[in-house]
Amino acid sequence: MASTTPQFHSQTQLLPLGEISELHETLQNARKKYQLPPLAQPNQADIHLAHVRTLMEVFPIFAHRSRNKLRCVGNVRFWELCRAWLDPDQMVPVNLVSGRFKADFWARNYLLETYYANVLFGLNADDGASLYHLSKEWASDMELHPIFPSKAAYGRAMRIGKGRMARG
Repeated sequence: MASTTPQFHSQTQLLPLGEISELHETLQNARKKYQLPPLAQPNQADIHLAHVRTLMEVFPIFAHRSRNKLRCVGNVRFWELCRAWLDPDQMVPVNLVSGRFKADFWARNYLLETYYANVLFGLNADDGASLYHLSKEWASDMELHPIFPSKAAYGRAMRIGKGRMARG
């Protein structure tokens, strides 16, 4: 079976967040066509930003340069969170995509990232509550601060009620 994924070249660099000026036009059109609502964002105070930065090293923002502008084409969620939480001059890992832009490929990936990843990996409230204990243990084993500074912050970010968190 032939791969339907087009080849593209990319290079990861640290760039100021503000250099990625906007969502690529193709993805803006997909957002309008499918009437995608904005995704909820956890409160910045409920997250240890150092962990977000570590996660971004594994899953950098993808950007494509056209008409002398960098536009976000992948990992849109992180790009939106960074724009909400970080100053434009802060450096973030960016995968610069080069070569001919394949609009249908990037639009498809955007829809997969926005919808299917959330459906496939979605958690119900009981799963989310039980993961809190795992996240604390994992952070301790890795000698890291927990991603969330408190159980209440975790519950707010994951949208899990206090009662369910107490039982979890």
